[in-house]
Amino acid sequence: MTLRHLRIFAAVCRCGSVTKAAAMLHIAQPSVSLAIRELEEYYQITLFDRISRKLYITEQGERLLKYATHITSLFNEMEESIQSVSEYEPLHIGSSITIANSFLCDFLAQYQQNYPKRNCQVLIETSAMLESKILNNELDLAMVEGIPTHPSIEKLPFFQDELVILCANEHPFIKREHLSFADLLQEPFLLRERSSGTRAVIDSILQLYNMNVTPIWESASTRALVKGVQRGFGISILPYQMVKEDLQNQSIQRLYVEDINLQRKYFIIYHHNKYVTPAMQDFINIALQVTTLQ
Repeated sequence: MTLRHLRIFAAVCRCGSVTKAAAMLHIAQPSVSLAIRELEEYYQITLFDRISRKLYITEQGERLLKYATHITSLFNEMEESIQSVSEYEPLHIGSSITIANSFLCDFLAQYQQNYPKRNCQVLIETSAMLESKILNNELDLAMVEGIPTHPSIEKLPFFQDELVILCANEHPFIKREHLSFADLLQEPFLLRERSSGTRAVIDSILQLYNMNVTPIWESASTRALVKGVQRGFGISILPYQMVKEDLQNQSIQRLYVEDINLQRKYFIIYHHNKYVTPAMQDFINIALQVTTLQ
């Protein structure tokens, strides 16, 4: 005996016939007849007297109808309550510092415009910390730099950025027609902290070329690094999205190095066992739409 049996039985009682109940429920008439027969066999009772091709509910049928009505009503109430809570449950989002500075406000503004009754709780942290929180189910989804490698993390690319090499306006490298990555190693470096996605990409490039850099500055603040570059303390490698206004204003200069690829992708990540709720999917869709326009 299932909830479906009770719903079919209640519909037959309301409609007074199997044919009308089948039409109301949008199911085949034999399916309705089978459900009634299964109920009668399960409880070893007769639910309807069938007289002159009409159905007359029995006393035992009346007793079952009271329970069926109460149970189906209670189930419907539960579903409405759960769906209502789910609809307004906060969406827990994580973002790396770089992505937060570049895109997060645009994503949230569009999300709140589309879904004004929904709430978002946001954590801005390093990519490594966000991956850890995804694995511990502390976040619904997160936006990170670099490629997550943990097998339990699902990843969806949503934007391709590039890292740019930066120097002060008066730096002698500006006049050089050809620069290699080895040339850069002669200079002091101002870099993001080791736990950042940006630093992870830089370290992987250095490892690829069997090179090593010990930065004189390490900071979670892109603005601090840009100011250090402007004052001539060294060169830096930062996401283009974070420094494009500085380059347009010519407060710093970009260096071009031969034979090196500094492009990288941003990813939306979530645990592969996580149920992707409508709220999560809506946020993902907005992220893809907004970045496509940029």
